[in-house]
Amino acid sequence: MRGTVRTAASVCAVLLVMSLGAPVANATVVGGNGACLSRQGAVGRSSGHMTRDEVRTTGVDKLTGWLSRHPSAETAAQAQLTASTPVTIPVVFHVIRKNTTVDGGNVPKSWITNQISVLNSSYSGGTGGADTGFQFSLQSITRTTNANWFKLTSGKEKKMKAALKVGGPETLNIYSADLGNSLLGWSYFAQDAAKDGVLDGVVIHFDTLPGGPWGSNYSEGDTATHEIGHWLNLYHTFQGGCTGSGDYIADTPAEASAAYQCPTGRDTCSAPGTDPITNFMDYTYDSCMYQFTPDQAVRMQEAWTAYRAP
Repeated sequence: MRGTVRTAASVCAVLLVMSLGAPVANATVVGGNGACLSRQGAVGRSSGHMTRDEVRTTGVDKLTGWLSRHPSAETAAQAQLTASTPVTIPVVFHVIRKNTTVDGGNVPKSWITNQISVLNSSYSGGTGGADTGFQFSLQSITRTTNANWFKLTSGKEKKMKAALKVGGPETLNIYSADLGNSLLGWSYFAQDAAKDGVLDGVVIHFDTLPGGPWGSNYSEGDTATHEIGHWLNLYHTFQGGCTGSGDYIADTPAEASAAYQCPTGRDTCSAPGTDPITNFMDYTYDSCMYQFTPDQAVRMQEAWTAYRAP
């Protein structure tokens, strides 16, 4: 089993998963005695950064327990990473629109195909990070005109997904809609795919697709890259702050809190290494994030085998 750069301490496992009661902006700390990360409050565009997603406490990291029962899983994951054929994830993209204009959410097909290209580059190491051994294949695009669903909240989410979701846990369903002025997306974890059922998938603000109006800050397609990392059971790089098991990844230095914009030389923890602000699982601008690490690649492969492989 891989080690961790974090020191031993009790920490709540804070996952990026949505419950039917979220999102609620400016929520209080979740978890007992303030030990867990708080959900990120709404952040307006004018302040220079936006909230990528929402944080919820859901208990222990289930993948760690699964790995303890499957000691050969890490070796198998490493072997997959050196294999000549990557794991291909089928993608069904659901466009939720208010009307047939781009401003109404009717994103062009070119934005969607460019998004798939961004994912394939990011997950293959083409942007400078580790090759994760995954590629993405667009299977179909659906377009649904529903002004109520377009202004998407979790209260509407289950009904929408029940009508549109395709396939099982191995199929990546991406839904684009208007999530408001401050939220970029959310995702459900691989370890909860069986329990979440129809909710399993990734939701992104339609303007985050490559070609969207937010430019290099938030419209280069890396919101989807980030959320799919959660879909494959990655935590934020700042999970747990400077103590505890953190993000369960040995080669991402500990980070006290989310990094925004594109800071230089940020170092918020005393443990070795500066903050991993260029990692896809932080909160920096799209133009500043470009890599997964080798240990993140292994964890995603393990999670695929444990929870998503057909």
